[in-house]
Amino acid sequence: MEQNQYEKISLINGKIHTQSGISSNITFEHGRIVSLDDELSSLVSGKIIDLHGRTVLPGFCDTGLNFLSWAENQERLNLINVHSLKDFKDSLSAYTQSNPNPLRGWYVAFNLSDDLIISRDDIDTAIPSKPCAIIDVKNTHAILNTSAMNEFNMPQENVEPEELNQHLPELSEENIIYLVKNYSPKINALGISEAWTDFYEDAGKLWDIFSIDAYDLLTFRLRCNFGFNHVEEMNEFLSTGMRTGDGMPFCKLGGFLIKDSTEQNEQKNMIYSAHLSGCQVISDNNKSCLNALERVIKRVRKSSRHLIKNFSGNLIERMKLLGLGGIIISGKDSNFVHDTFVNGLVVCEGSGNSLTSPLKNISDLVNNGLSVAEALSIYTWGASWNGSNELRRGEIAIGNDADVVVLEQDPFSVKPEDIANIDVTMTFTAGRTVYDSGAL
Repeated sequence: MEQNQYEKISLINGKIHTQSGISSNITFEHGRIVSLDDELSSLVSGKIIDLHGRTVLPGFCDTGLNFLSWAENQERLNLINVHSLKDFKDSLSAYTQSNPNPLRGWYVAFNLSDDLIISRDDIDTAIPSKPCAIIDVKNTHAILNTSAMNEFNMPQENVEPEELNQHLPELSEENIIYLVKNYSPKINALGISEAWTDFYEDAGKLWDIFSIDAYDLLTFRLRCNFGFNHVEEMNEFLSTGMRTGDGMPFCKLGGFLIKDSTEQNEQKNMIYSAHLSGCQVISDNNKSCLNALERVIKRVRKSSRHLIKNFSGNLIERMKLLGLGGIIISGKDSNFVHDTFVNGLVVCEGSGNSLTSPLKNISDLVNNGLSVAEALSIYTWGASWNGSNELRRGEIAIGNDADVVVLEQDPFSVKPEDIANIDVTMTFTAGRTVYDSGAL
């Protein structure tokens, strides 16, 4: 979808939820919102789109989408509806015929039913000459064909998925550019204009690919959060002069990830280094990380809006005292989220490895006791606040970035269970049309 990102666009005759009320018209120029409720007679230049009463909200932000993992899974074979050996072999054969050059040079299928027992010989029948791995529905083991065993130099055909991932060849730069080009538009179709993704391995290399080679192909703002194994690696990265910040229009540096598996003293050192550098820390619900955050925050009173992923209800009071924000993962227990609003915490939500619809999750949150405004804020203002961008995004106001979504219906005007079924009409990122359903 070719469009000059500086093109002037006016959306008219809509129901636009702004920072201060409802407007009918909105105009974008140079990637920003430049006017609200102009007289139609004054809109004499640029592109004009009549919304015919449709609703406009701030663009949604998915604060935990593992983009590369999700995109690569779209290239793999999903066996969720395969229940017989014949169907398995037929599906595998059809998959290989339609994908002669798989990513990483490997064929991978997942969601193999527990009721279906297959062997290496069954896989060899369909795929005799290229490595192939079949992962069970519970993600506990993978079955390899003979070619994969030879490449691994392994005597057994069963491996754990973690071991499989360690042996798979790296995604090439060409692979990554292919995934960005083909799958970033699918994110926009859900009304998402920004997504956060985590880079643990080869963080610097991946940043270079996304910020340089794949930059022009990105159709959403990509925030890259980085995880390192040692504080020396983090400090080396910091010494390059990079800091968390708003960055480029579609790609930016994010926070530093602290892994549960990292040794406790190393966790503490990394948290201290990031905090003293003015950078954001993103930690799992980990007691030693929380203790380290508490010590450094009390010692050096500077706010970097540190975040806790997968936090639980019993941490709310402590997070409030420390000024921490929270990230919940879609599909996990969210019954306690209402308590976060009662206590004044800011929370946002992410998909993890499986891209989920913000509108579906908003519907679930409303059914769990949140108001529509609270549930929407998790994907708009709350995500922007947690990313230190609330002065530019998360609300529709003059001067803000033109990241908006057009919906067929207003979430405030339908039943909670019907919010999930609202269709996305258009999505804009920095004033650029990145999704268009063709309804207008």
